[in-house]
Amino acid sequence: MLGSALLAAGCGGDGGAETADAAPEPPAPIAPDSISLADLEPCEDAEPAKGLRCGTLKLPFERADRSLGEIPIAFAVRPRTDRRSPTQGAIVAVEGGPGYGSIGSARGYINTFGDLLDHRELILVDARGTGRSEPIDCPDMQSGRATDDVGMAACADVLGERFGSYRTAAAADDINDVRAALGYDRIQMYGDSYGTYLAQSYAFRHGDTLEALVLDSAYPVRGESPWYPSIWKTGIRGLSIACERSPSCHGDAGRRLERFVAELRERRFGVGPLLDAISEAGFSPPESYLRIDRAISDFLAGDEARYEAMTRPGHVAFGEPEGYSVGQELTISCNDYPMRWDKDASWEERRRQLSESIAEYPKRAFAPFTPAEVALTPDYSYTECLGAPPPSEHYEPPAAPGAEAPEMPVLVIGGELDDVTSPAEARATAALFPNSELFLWRNAGHVYSLYDPGSKGAVRIREFLRRNQSG
Repeated sequence: MLGSALLAAGCGGDGGAETADAAPEPPAPIAPDSISLADLEPCEDAEPAKGLRCGTLKLPFERADRSLGEIPIAFAVRPRTDRRSPTQGAIVAVEGGPGYGSIGSARGYINTFGDLLDHRELILVDARGTGRSEPIDCPDMQSGRATDDVGMAACADVLGERFGSYRTAAAADDINDVRAALGYDRIQMYGDSYGTYLAQSYAFRHGDTLEALVLDSAYPVRGESPWYPSIWKTGIRGLSIACERSPSCHGDAGRRLERFVAELRERRFGVGPLLDAISEAGFSPPESYLRIDRAISDFLAGDEARYEAMTRPGHVAFGEPEGYSVGQELTISCNDYPMRWDKDASWEERRRQLSESIAEYPKRAFAPFTPAEVALTPDYSYTECLGAPPPSEHYEPPAAPGAEAPEMPVLVIGGELDDVTSPAEARATAALFPNSELFLWRNAGHVYSLYDPGSKGAVRIREFLRRNQSG
């Protein structure tokens, strides 16, 4: 998933402070043998899009320690539509999650990029542990049999010393190896959601290979607070904004929320299910916020059915890990995201640090909710990472503290009502890059650009990439 080093953006903290030390040089590509389109076979199945040609590269789990073995990294190329004229380059699209492969989202990318693909190839790489790149299968979590904290510990045991190899920096290097093998000196790159995080890592590590970068529903690769405060503030504020703009919503939604939380506490009901509902509202606003407000209104009027239906727990299974790997999502999150504890500390010390962090956080920061309620809710809390292994000796952060931001043009897109990756995080991401432009989209939610090729976001993406091509 997931404000800049700027406190003014609502995202302070110690998640990625820069130092004066020079950043280490990223590894050079290790796949020197060239691969042409003729070397690639049509993808075995008709999904996710016609015309894709697929291949794999065997790459090391650790470039600094080949004894850990290799992993096949799957990639697909969609040839340009007009083969009569020379290529104008390639666009690499990077899917989010973490946990999702990029190849499975080919249709959405093809629709979004539109006629840009008449003269450019589309390249999709399934990140290690996702899709066709040996997806991590942690059965207890994948089937919903175990809670994430128990399942995460079991998953770490299965992965063993390779646990630390599932990190964003390594996935960025894999993409660079695919680029080099396919013979592209420079590429354009698009990332959505977690894909923006991975794409930023690629930019900091291999910026000399990028012509332009689009970050759609972005959060910053460094400088984030482990509290992710702007996410919760956006969700709470979103209830009021959606109500104010809807002719069917009346009264003060913010005041209703305060009354409702007070009543839940008075009746000794937990607020966790409500927080979970708010945290997911960014996927389909403004209607998602209005649904929550209607459930609150009914409850306060004595009808609890709508709220109970909205928050009713159920068996959550995630299907086959090729489609989505919950193990890969949590492994990447535990390895790379800032936490409220020291990752090198013992489990007992981490628990103590979490408690101290909750006690010291401003009490009204997430009103009407408390810091403890926010910190311990299942979504965005990452408490399952309390039992994750410490960083391995080979660990590299997604962007090294001493690395300078690359100079290529960057477009950052944020949805006004997106509480999955917030507008403040979009601003913070844009602030990381010296040559960036920011598009904040009124009423939009998470990754709205991919749902409608005629939307404002998709049009803006195509204009930006067309304007910043060298071919």
